[in-house]
Amino acid sequence: MVNRFKLSIFERFYVVPFVAVAIAAVVYAGVGVVTGEPASWTVQLITALGCVMCSHLRFPSGRVSGLPMLGVAVTLLSLARPESEYLLSVSIWAVGLLASQMFVLRSIAVALYAVGISTVGGLVFVTVHNELARAGVWSLLAYTLASGAYFGVALLLEFLRARGRWSLEQTFGLSALSLARVAAVVLLVAVVSTIMSALDTAVIPWLERDSDTRLTPLVILLAATLFLVIGQWTRFRRVNQRLSGVVGAAVDLPWAMEGGLRKALELRAKMVLQASETEVRTQPPEHGEIGSRVRLESGIDEYIVASRRLGALPLGGVEQQALTALAHMASETVRIQNDVDNLERRANSDPLTGLPNYGAFQSALVEANENRSYHSGIAVLFIDLDNFKKLNDSRGHHTGDELLKVVASRLRNSVGVRDFVSRIGGDEFVVILTELQTVAQSKELADTIIGELGAPLTLDGQEFTPVVSAGLAFSGHREIDAQLLVVDADRSMLQVKRSRRQGGPAEGSSVSIASHRSTRTNDIVARAINEDRLTLAFQPIVSIDQGRIWAFEALVRYIDPELGPISPSSLVARAKSLGLMDELTRQIVVKAMDAAEKFYAVEPSIACMTVNLELGQISEDHLGPFIREVARSHPNVSMCIELNERSLRSVTDDLRREAEIMQDAGVIIALDDYGSDDSSVGALVRFPMDILKIDKSLIDDLGDVRQREVIKALQGFGDNLDYTMIVEGIESPDMVDVMVELGVRSAQGYYFGRPQSFRQTMDRIRKFGTAAVIS
Repeated sequence: MVNRFKLSIFERFYVVPFVAVAIAAVVYAGVGVVTGEPASWTVQLITALGCVMCSHLRFPSGRVSGLPMLGVAVTLLSLARPESEYLLSVSIWAVGLLASQMFVLRSIAVALYAVGISTVGGLVFVTVHNELARAGVWSLLAYTLASGAYFGVALLLEFLRARGRWSLEQTFGLSALSLARVAAVVLLVAVVSTIMSALDTAVIPWLERDSDTRLTPLVILLAATLFLVIGQWTRFRRVNQRLSGVVGAAVDLPWAMEGGLRKALELRAKMVLQASETEVRTQPPEHGEIGSRVRLESGIDEYIVASRRLGALPLGGVEQQALTALAHMASETVRIQNDVDNLERRANSDPLTGLPNYGAFQSALVEANENRSYHSGIAVLFIDLDNFKKLNDSRGHHTGDELLKVVASRLRNSVGVRDFVSRIGGDEFVVILTELQTVAQSKELADTIIGELGAPLTLDGQEFTPVVSAGLAFSGHREIDAQLLVVDADRSMLQVKRSRRQGGPAEGSSVSIASHRSTRTNDIVARAINEDRLTLAFQPIVSIDQGRIWAFEALVRYIDPELGPISPSSLVARAKSLGLMDELTRQIVVKAMDAAEKFYAVEPSIACMTVNLELGQISEDHLGPFIREVARSHPNVSMCIELNERSLRSVTDDLRREAEIMQDAGVIIALDDYGSDDSSVGALVRFPMDILKIDKSLIDDLGDVRQREVIKALQGFGDNLDYTMIVEGIESPDMVDVMVELGVRSAQGYYFGRPQSFRQTMDRIRKFGTAAVIS
């Protein structure tokens, strides 16, 4: 017979003594039948038959699967009343158990082990009950204590076999054992034993009006039938649970594709089959396991394998059918998803180059426009291959196809992972560039891409140098109609082609920027600055150890009625190019300090406002005198200017002196974004400052011990030199806990508050005061 259990080496040795006990019981029963003269052969045989009928019934003892639940058959042993021949009675009872367990467990060795444990428990049961009965203990109490002794011994033996691993986490402990369920089974055995015993010793004699009348064999059969009915009901319930689990899997598995179908299948199989272990693997099921073939990856056959440890009912035909159904559903889910993916790929891709087609490009453009951050710009690069028709006519379409494939491959390799490349038809390609800050950055990336496309290649054994015309349209803000970017880029590309026809450069690829778009945005920014339309948002800077706000950072915002919000980086870039940077900063400083005064009037402990400046703006030729005058005109609040760390790489002695003059005038100087890019240690020691602001890129992986040590070192550096250190980018309470652990005292980030308008900030102060975190 096949062993349907997965046994460890320890378990194989552990079961040997109990197998020996079971064999000894069977032998003793055989000898007793041949040589002995028991008081009632009928009672003993009916007891054995009753065991065959009902001993497969098991009751759960929590999440522990235990052989001791065979013990409901001990009720039959109690009805046999083996006061004088208890050893032979237990042995014959064990024979009935063995016959049943060989059928249920389908393993001679495991059946003998189960019977061995039950025999030891049965001897304990009979001994305890007989002694209590002789002492005149109430029948129900005697059966209860005897049943408790049976289950206690059996559970102890099982606990030893499991080496104490009866916790929910499969570690040493008892949390998986339900004492309430064990007590319920003990009580069930005791009550049934008491009722059946009373029926045979009291009720039947009373009905027959004869004190000597007994129907013990019939009573035993009645008890066995009762348990048989319960057993069939529990079996039906088990099959129904398997079916419900399979039906539930049919609903759940298709939705598990993105989250990991492999793990979902293992968990679902473990739950449906109530298996000890489930695993998807390449090896077929082994000894003590059941399994079914499954295909979770195209062309790769694997197996979903399940097993149960010794002590539970084996995985049988019902479980095998359920597992096969689960494997089939998972395989079909993968096949159907692959078919859908292939259809989508064909519908949204160009068959020649494999690039997304025009339809996919349209969707990607909308996605890039709608889901970019407030600070992020995008650009559309429209590319056309020059003289492509001439190449097709002179060398054949197969040569043109090869050129298109090479161009597609070069485009893929030259863009970033978040950028999007598409062939929209013929010899035209479009690239969506994302996460941009300025027009100059987008132009630099476009020149790099065009340079890659223009590298020589070999077509049909001849060297060929592709020449392309390209138009670039940059957007620094979310567009109302992103399709306008394509129109502008296409128009700029056509200008390049027109220029060539009108005597411009005949050779070499080139990129043209959509000048009318840039001019239009410049006009909007210039008008916003000249007409003082800019607004500010305020983000709190908090003291972690005190849990309060002590400053705000002022951030520029502008929403155009037609174009929508224009990102701060785009505003600054346009202002620089238009020569309006100083005017932009003047407006920000005036509005920020006026707001600071109003915040101070409501909450005097908030007495600092920070604004961002370019390093060169602190000179006497730019905003130095203005900044000092504004600081003096607001004596109640402190003004802090944040200078970007990157700009300090070109610092001069004159600018250092200007910074010292600022400090003498009461202006606080902060070094902003420290830790981004290739920050220099020299900036910390060569430039006068009061606050060091740590860029969020230095805390993007606080699980990395190196980041934690850097933050700790910088905090120590600030403490020693009397700098205030502010860590930016705090987004969760867990990050706050880490900062506290590292000794950081001041922080800024979305966890404490996103940038809000003046009205919203004032409402927060009035309602919550200086509380660092609000719910």
